[in-house]
Amino acid sequence: MEFFNRQKQEIAAFISDFLQQKQQEFAQVNSWGRDVVKRLVPFISSGKMLRGGLVNYGSLISKGKVCPSVFPAAAAVELIQAALLIHDDIIDRDKSRRGFPSLYYQYVALGEDQGMSEADHFGQGMGICMGDVGFFLAFELFLRLEHETAAKERIIHLWSQELCYVGLAQMQDLYYGETAAEIAEEEILRLYRYKTARYSFSLPLMTGAILGGAGQSLLGSLEKCGIDFGLLFQLKDDELGLYGSEEEIGKPVGSDIRECKKTLHSHFLHKLASSDDLERYAEISKSEDFSPGLMHEVRNMLKKYGIDEIIHGRMRALQAEIEKEIQELDVQEKHRTILYQLLDYSQNRSK
Repeated sequence: MEFFNRQKQEIAAFISDFLQQKQQEFAQVNSWGRDVVKRLVPFISSGKMLRGGLVNYGSLISKGKVCPSVFPAAAAVELIQAALLIHDDIIDRDKSRRGFPSLYYQYVALGEDQGMSEADHFGQGMGICMGDVGFFLAFELFLRLEHETAAKERIIHLWSQELCYVGLAQMQDLYYGETAAEIAEEEILRLYRYKTARYSFSLPLMTGAILGGAGQSLLGSLEKCGIDFGLLFQLKDDELGLYGSEEEIGKPVGSDIRECKKTLHSHFLHKLASSDDLERYAEISKSEDFSPGLMHEVRNMLKKYGIDEIIHGRMRALQAEIEKEIQELDVQEKHRTILYQLLDYSQNRSK
């Protein structure tokens, strides 16, 4: 992961400089301008910044080098990711992210410190506003790109369209969490594709490649490979949410269960488990005190019905498909190696 670690450092520096400049402008409006930047910079810097790194990788394989002119796009993609996570934590009621209080919850705490009667509402509203600021800053950076107008317009169109898809998928995710209806495996995978996979992998890769002047053939290959990478990444996220530790993943373990998320794990549990076990699972998901003991019960259920192995089978199939797609990419061998390293990381990461 040397390539992505190196890109993270450079993208983080670019974002910090950009936001410090915006801080002076925002301060003309009110004191929240400085506050937003003060909280946003460390939040973004604490992430993996894989999406920004993928933008730079797209430039690398199409141009032969990471052009400095693509850094505004890499930074824009990271701002979009930050905005989506801020809103996601509000929707999922997650009080922590990356080992720290989630941004909306920082404002809840601020409201409590100041004796607000509706501190939760204040924090959620502030988080929504901060996320919105992140989105608009991202599109300002897209407009700053020093590339031909056609390329910039194509990228802005792609991201505008894709973020609509993400919003619609988020609505579907919310609905699935509130309905008792059984959801087919393909519908869950469709949700994963549009809520996470495409914007996290396909769009960043395509963004960098478009700015590097890539042809349609390479863009199509990157889109397909990116979707499969994103699906694998999401399945690993689901697994870490069940088997990881809060210290490692940076947020509460079992939040998907608490929010009644329709994951592939829950899909196969409802398909294979006895009525008694499903009744107990429903009780656990409604528990206000989500203790380690309850998490242990869920893990035992998954093991009892062989669900982990089913999911691992899906992940192995995705791995094989991604390996084939990487091998077929019309890029230099040394650049393929970077994607193989990313694939290994995606399978073996602990957070």
